[in-house]
Amino acid sequence: MKYSDKSILPVVILVTIVLAPLIFILGVVVGNEIQMSTVLSADSLSSWVSAIATVAISVLTFILAKETWSLRLAQIEQVNEIRKENIRPNIGIQISSSRHALNLMNVKVSNKGRGIAKNIAFKFIDREGKEFDNNNAVVDSFVRLNVFRNGMNTLGIDQEFNSFLFSFLDMGDDIFETYFTLEVKFSDVAGNQYTNEYIFDFSEYKGVTEVGTDPLCKIAKDLEKMQKFFAGLSDNKRLNVDCFDNEDRVKEKAEFEERIERFRAAREENG
Repeated sequence: MKYSDKSILPVVILVTIVLAPLIFILGVVVGNEIQMSTVLSADSLSSWVSAIATVAISVLTFILAKETWSLRLAQIEQVNEIRKENIRPNIGIQISSSRHALNLMNVKVSNKGRGIAKNIAFKFIDREGKEFDNNNAVVDSFVRLNVFRNGMNTLGIDQEFNSFLFSFLDMGDDIFETYFTLEVKFSDVAGNQYTNEYIFDFSEYKGVTEVGTDPLCKIAKDLEKMQKFFAGLSDNKRLNVDCFDNEDRVKEKAEFEERIERFRAAREENG
């Protein structure tokens, strides 16, 4: 039955209950006129009407009480759902390239929900839906971290866990065939259980390149070079200075003229 049919059904029942006494009275009156054998006094007719009205009111009261109770249960369920959503955590897993180099991969575990996450556990599932039981370089990189091996007790709202994961240069081309699902199970402070699943397909990284470097990383490297340079000055170390004096200029001029003469001689021979 559709929702619209369910909403119309109570109205039909109420109309039927209200009209039933009137139809009954009308039937009695008509029958009295036709047969002339049925005689109802005013008192007996009033008693019948009162009895039928009492029954109708009782039925209506029961229906009203039932609808009120159903509405109350719906309100309680809605309030409980709102409370649950207000304390619900949401654990996310993300792997991304480091700002320092494209081949360096980092992993981040974050809680973007509205409540504290507790008893966080991780499971690695292969293409066939089974838990990984064979050696896989990428999965081994995850499991080397104690967080993914033994889980996490708690993770607060907007808190993150970050770590270096692996380098593509250390994995080889076999990494592009890696495919698995990372299942994350966790609970809120009330003990409600949740499960998130994240699919990692490393074939998507095949052919990915990068142009340029991060400006902030470049500035940091330049500052590091400057720091080493000035540290050498403060330590009274000898500086490697390349001096260019007048003798060097004369020598450079002579070498330049010699190259010009060789060029002219070679051109005359070819001419």
